[in-house]
Amino acid sequence: MSAHVLVIRDSRQAVAYVTGELDIATAPRIRQALLDTVHRHEQVIIDLDRLEFCDCAGLSALITAHKTARAHGTALTIRNIPHQLTRLLRCIPHTLPIEPTEPRGVPAREFPTCSR
Repeated sequence: MSAHVLVIRDSRQAVAYVTGELDIATAPRIRQALLDTVHRHEQVIIDLDRLEFCDCAGLSALITAHKTARAHGTALTIRNIPHQLTRLLRCIPHTLPIEPTEPRGVPAREFPTCSR
C-alpha cells in the first residue's frame, strides 16, 4: 500500500492529512510533502487519523518535519496518533508536539507501556 498527504490550507495554517502506510518506501515522498508545507505556513497540523502503519522511516519523516518547523519558526502539531504509533512513541525519547487526544474508545491508560 502507499501513503498520501492531502494538505488543506489557508493563508496561515495548513492541515496535512497523512493516509496509508508511512514506511521506508513512502517516507521520502511524505517527508518532502511535509517539509514543503512547513516552509509555506505559519502553523501546520499533521493529522494521522487515517494512517494505517508507520515504521521507523515514517517516524523519522515526522521528526524531520518537527525539527524543520522549529528551525523555520512554524508551529507544528501532530494529532490523531494511531494506536500502533502511540505504542512506539512510548518506547523512545522524543519531543514531537502531539495534541493530547485519546484514541476512539480506548482510554490511554489501557495502552501497554514499553518493557525494557
